[in-house]
Amino acid sequence: MNLNKPAEIHPAIVFNCGYNGLSILQELGSRGIPCFAMDCKRSVGTFTRYAKFKKCPDPLHNESQFIDFLFEFCKSHRLKPVLIPTNDKWAHAISKHKLRLQEVSLPCVVEFDVISKLINKDQFYRIGHNKQYMTPVTWDIEKTDSVKFPVIAKPVFRGISTNTSDTGKFRFLESHRLTLINNHKELSAFLEKAGKYKEHIIIQQFVRGMSDAMYTIGIYADQNSKLKAVFTGKKVRGYPADSGDNVVGESCKVPEILIENTRRIVAEMKYTGIAEFEYKKDDETGEFYLIEINPRAWSWIGITPWCGVNIPLIAYQDMAGIKQTGNPEQNNYHFRYIKVLQDFINCVFRYRKTHPMWSMGVRKWLKQNRSAKKVYAEFHKKDYLIPLVSMVYVAANLLLYKNRTV
Repeated sequence: MNLNKPAEIHPAIVFNCGYNGLSILQELGSRGIPCFAMDCKRSVGTFTRYAKFKKCPDPLHNESQFIDFLFEFCKSHRLKPVLIPTNDKWAHAISKHKLRLQEVSLPCVVEFDVISKLINKDQFYRIGHNKQYMTPVTWDIEKTDSVKFPVIAKPVFRGISTNTSDTGKFRFLESHRLTLINNHKELSAFLEKAGKYKEHIIIQQFVRGMSDAMYTIGIYADQNSKLKAVFTGKKVRGYPADSGDNVVGESCKVPEILIENTRRIVAEMKYTGIAEFEYKKDDETGEFYLIEINPRAWSWIGITPWCGVNIPLIAYQDMAGIKQTGNPEQNNYHFRYIKVLQDFINCVFRYRKTHPMWSMGVRKWLKQNRSAKKVYAEFHKKDYLIPLVSMVYVAANLLLYKNRTV
């Protein structure tokens, strides 16, 4: 690949440019690959020096407009851009219109019949139960007489592409991503609160443990569903503490049974593209459960190049038909990924009320974060603007948090 001739290189378009999208743009852009940060708002990754920002319609409510916009944008390039979505609504829209988009682009997403089964958790858990994919026990919302408490209520999906403006539904599902329920009385109260949105809720076995009980197997599978790259790691801290997105994660080895289960699912479901398999280890029994499969790049994919398995690069090279130079085997288990500013605020302020075990003072936090090799989400040696933008976003979020807790 001649990086001195950009006209001969397939561009890359990354969607949803939070820190997950940012890390992909930095990895590909720093190698001379022309990159575009495509988003419906100015998220942190849209300020990177390694990509050009391109504002687009939001597929959550304007799926058709987004696809038309994307088609025309890709059509304007001599070589087909590689499309890399980093959350569900973008992956859902691109997969749904994959056949049309393939005329002008190289979509790094699985086929729509597969992504539908994975994003719609009710379908996925039925498949997982029948195929014995290590998924938790799940009950139909209309058949809760046999429920064994405690259980959790969670949304069937958090965000998919649509052509509707029902913002209330997505707000409700996002704000109730995991609710612990201890008895039938609490279950009845929750379903009454859910109202018309209860059809988008599932009831599931409660797997005990906080977010640090979550393990990740990140993969890239080629168009023949052959695994080209595998990463393994676990969360150290998430926010919220019980079920939140990863704030600190570390590479680590996982039991072989989890990798075998992942390989089997990829083969049997004919999965292609990037994905994250999230497993949770029950605090009391030590048993692992497959909680979900995210059919796209995940929040801390930026750690993978440092661990010897560069999933963004491997995926791009395979989609663009370039000889793979990335190592498919993970060879380093000593790195931590950390959103520095967010973790500092969580540990010093937020966990004090929600999870005191992770609360700590400034001195202890600094000492803890000097002890391991780090990949910093907000800090890149040549991407100077990102730390400043990150500070602005974090300061704004902290102000909102203080206002809500006053």
